[in-house]
Formats: sequence, structure tokens, C-alpha cells
Amino acid sequence: MSRPPPSPWLKRLLSPYRGLPATVYIQVLCSLINNIGGISKLFLPLYLRESYQLGYAQIGLTMAAYGAGALLGSLNGGSLSDRFDGRKLATLFLSVSGLCLLLLALAIPLWLFAPVLLVSGFADGAFRPVNLRLALEPCLPRQRAVAQGMLRVAFNLGVAGAGLLSGSLAAIGYGWVYAANAAATLSAALWLAWAYRRAGAAHAEPPRAGEDADGRQGPWRDAPFLRMLLGMVLMTAVFDQIYVTLGLFLREHYQLGPQWVGYLFTLNGLMVVALQIAISRRILDWGLLASTQAGVLLTGFAFLWLILGQGPLWAVLMMATLTLGELLVSPCYAMLVMHRSEGRLRGRYLGLYNAVWQGRTLFAPALGTWLYGAVGGIALWWLCAAAVCLSALIQQPALRAMLANEPEPAPPNPYKASQAHARQGENS
Repeated sequence: MSRPPPSPWLKRLLSPYRGLPATVYIQVLCSLINNIGGISKLFLPLYLRESYQLGYAQIGLTMAAYGAGALLGSLNGGSLSDRFDGRKLATLFLSVSGLCLLLLALAIPLWLFAPVLLVSGFADGAFRPVNLRLALEPCLPRQRAVAQGMLRVAFNLGVAGAGLLSGSLAAIGYGWVYAANAAATLSAALWLAWAYRRAGAAHAEPPRAGEDADGRQGPWRDAPFLRMLLGMVLMTAVFDQIYVTLGLFLREHYQLGPQWVGYLFTLNGLMVVALQIAISRRILDWGLLASTQAGVLLTGFAFLWLILGQGPLWAVLMMATLTLGELLVSPCYAMLVMHRSEGRLRGRYLGLYNAVWQGRTLFAPALGTWLYGAVGGIALWWLCAAAVCLSALIQQPALRAMLANEPEPAPPNPYKASQAHARQGENS
């Protein structure tokens, strides 16, 4: 018995996800599997405090090893993908990360934590630009926003599952949290190895070692790109306040319990899952420059909701507005980097971009808490709004220069083409 044909509504719903290169789907599923266990680092301070009786300063220094490794990994992972096969690099980085998580699941000596976290951070940081390159590089320019949106949705779905899983396992023992994270990461590595072997030469052959001396330009001499990154530093420092000073403000000024931080992040994740693909599809129609600047401004202006009143409603409005900004800037910046790196050392561009995004964790929490203590939360939110205005001003001429050559037009939609042929046939 033959299956009934899919409805036109279902075809229309699935059309944005069809016709993408196979490597997009491979990387999306990899991100989902990897991030199902991907929040174990959040339990690390509790693990070190309760199991090893470390002081707060020692915990901070130990955690800094992971941050330093992630920053180094972001810088070097992209560069390595200019020289070696990105598929093998991604599998290698995930495998190393998974093995480090297995070590953390064991009762290792305290002196071993810093080197393990350094290597783990390097592997995690190096995987990000390679993952992004493998997913976006084979796409046509107009497809890249949808592909990046699919990666974001997969990431958020994985983290949502990880929150439920890790929270339950932490009640049994922190070692189980790291064991589950290791199992997910190693499973993602196995998936990559199997999927790319099965797909064969689905991804373009990478540059050979030493081929980067052919005169192709790198990011360090690209003034518009560096200026864009400078603006992005300010924007990401503002964005990072949701992880540190927002919770303090809600507790001290709104008298809301810590569970409200969880509620707000749940709203953030649900909005990303529900809206990211739809917004990503429209970005080029709205204009990449306008969408980028709107996302930057929304990120900082969102905090101004907190000074207009007091209570959960204002916090919800803040998070909803900030998430709309995030939904714009994440695919916009990825598309800008891919567009600018066309015909250049793309891996180094992606590596520097990811390093700047990751690098905010080295200064934004400390700067935000210092300002919060020095001038108060209300003044900090005004400073956040001023910072994104400055960010938009800094990168405006850079974005104009980078977008002087627009991406190629979108390929024809086979579903719409079939509808047009059908209507012509009816008219004839």
C-alpha cells in the first residue's frame, strides 16, 4: 500500500531544511549529541568545593585554566583547518574532549585538574570554528543563515536536555555528570567518523599543508574585519552580563528567588528553538547590515526594561528583547565572517572570530561585577546601552566595506518552481 503524498503545508514547513549540503545535517546532529551532556563545566565549582574542599580563589584559578585553553583552541583550531582536513580535526578534538571528561569523572589528584582542564578547554575551543566551517562552507551564501540557525537550535535543544540529565545525575554524584558528558562527546566523535566515512567526499578537499603561503590574506591585516571585531567585543561584554550581574540585580533589587534566573534562561532557549530558523531565513531580505546593527542595539537596550519598573514582568521583557538581539547577531556575524573570508584564509578568520566571542569570559564578568559594585545596577544598565551604541558606531563603516560585494542571489526553490509549473499547466 503506497503512502499518501505529503501535504503542501508540510512541504512548505520543511522546505527551508531541504536541499542543504549533507555536511550541514552531519554537523547539526553532532552538535545535538555533543551538547546533550554539555553543561558539566557549570558543576565544576561545586565539585571542587565539595569533593576537594578548595577555597574560592583556588577554584577561580583552576577554572581559568579551562578558559585559557578555550581561547587558545579557538585561535588555533581555525588555523589548523586551513592546513588539514576539517573532518578529521573535528573528530580528533571531540575525542580529546571526551577523554578529558572521562578523567574528570574519576577521582584524579587535585594537581591534575589544571592540565586536564587546559587540554579540555583547548579541544572544546578548537572544535567550534571547525564545526562552523564544516557546516557553512559548502553552502551557498543565502543558505548559510538557515544552516547556522539549525546549529543554534541543535545546541539549545542539547543544552536543554543536558540540564535535565545533569541535574538528576548531580544528585547522585558529580562523577556521573562528567561520565555522561564524556559519553555524549565521544558518541558525537563516533558519529562524525561514521557519517563522513559513509558520505565519502561530501566535503571539499581542504588546503594541503604549506598551501597557506600562496598570498591569500589573513584576518590580522584586514582593517574592516578587525574593526568589526572591536565592535563585537563591546557587544559580547554587554551580552555576558546575563550570566553574572543580572542574577545579582534580580535578587537585590527585585527580591526574586534564584529560580527566576532559570525561568529566564528557559525562555531564552525556547525562543531560540521556536524563532531562530524563521528569523535566519529573513535576514538577507531585511539586509545584513541593518540586521546586524539592530541585533547589537537590542542586546544592550534590553537591560533598560529593568529600570522601568520592578517585578517579574520587566525581567521577562528584558530577556525576550535580549534574545531577539541574540537571534539576529548570531547568524549575522557568522554570515559576515564567511562572506569576508571568501578566497582568504577562512580557518584563521573563523578562529579569530570564535576567539573574540570566547574571550569575553576573561574580562566581562570581572568588569561587570566591578561596575555593579561601584556605580550600581541602574547605572550599569545605562552603560550597557551606551556600550552597544558605541559598538554600532565603530562597526558601521566596517560593515559597509565588508558588504561592498553582496552575496550571490538565492538558488531557485524547487518546491516553488514545481508550483509555478503546475499553475502554468492549469492555465493552459
